[in-house]
Amino acid sequence: MVDGLQNKKIAFIIQARMQSTRLPGKILLPMPLGSDFCLLDQIIISLKSSKRDASIYIATSENVENDVLEKTAIVNEVNYFRGSENDVLSRFISIIEQNFIDIVVRLTADNPVVDVSLLDETIDFHIKNKKDYTNTVGLPLGMNFEVIDANALLSLKNKNLTSQDKEHVTLYLKNSSEFTCESFKIGLQDKYNNVRVTIDYPSDYLVVSSLFSLYLMTKIPLGLRMIEYVVDRFPFLFECNQSNIQKDNCKTLEEEIDVAIPILEKLELTRLVNVFKSKIHEGI
Repeated sequence: MVDGLQNKKIAFIIQARMQSTRLPGKILLPMPLGSDFCLLDQIIISLKSSKRDASIYIATSENVENDVLEKTAIVNEVNYFRGSENDVLSRFISIIEQNFIDIVVRLTADNPVVDVSLLDETIDFHIKNKKDYTNTVGLPLGMNFEVIDANALLSLKNKNLTSQDKEHVTLYLKNSSEFTCESFKIGLQDKYNNVRVTIDYPSDYLVVSSLFSLYLMTKIPLGLRMIEYVVDRFPFLFECNQSNIQKDNCKTLEEEIDVAIPILEKLELTRLVNVFKSKIHEGI
């Protein structure tokens, strides 16, 4: 065990809300299809298997459509907190202050494929290196973790934050030189680069549902081992949602163009790609 771990109060905080423009109510959809368990249930089940002595919180808003998430927390015997719809950071800060948390692991309710052994390793890495913020790099989209020192999050109360900073909990931490940040790098082969297991679209749901169904049949643990199994035996499965577009929190026009170019290239809109590239070369 990493020195000092036994003295740290850890919280797994799952930020969740029912509202979704592309797949409404997705976090309570059955997982897998036809199951009595939903996405959020499956995340909680995974987190309960962690070897770290951590409390689990569902952090949602006070909006009435999220009443059902409070009930989900009660049924699963985990904690819940309800706060601002848009100031998600304030939910995290309130949980820290009310429960004297030392370390926060931030998770989202639309990412149900949780590799718990890697999560535990990331927590150990964070504590050993004594950083304010640690993230994983190299895992498939929807499987990366963020581990944050609670004091770093608390200090944000005194900062001049934008609405984006408040909505995207760790955005200010990652972009400020005031905080020490480090990445826990997972060295995967290139064949895993296009694997997508976050759930934004119906096709994402069907891909991830297939993974959970395979788990029930094979008992291969959900996580990297399952991803490797599917890539080796059923690589076409991950082609089903490769064209889905991931939201990106761009702060400048240049960043938006960087995000747009690969999408346009996939659509073979070559002339438009060349226009954007020439604008970048000219300094826009």
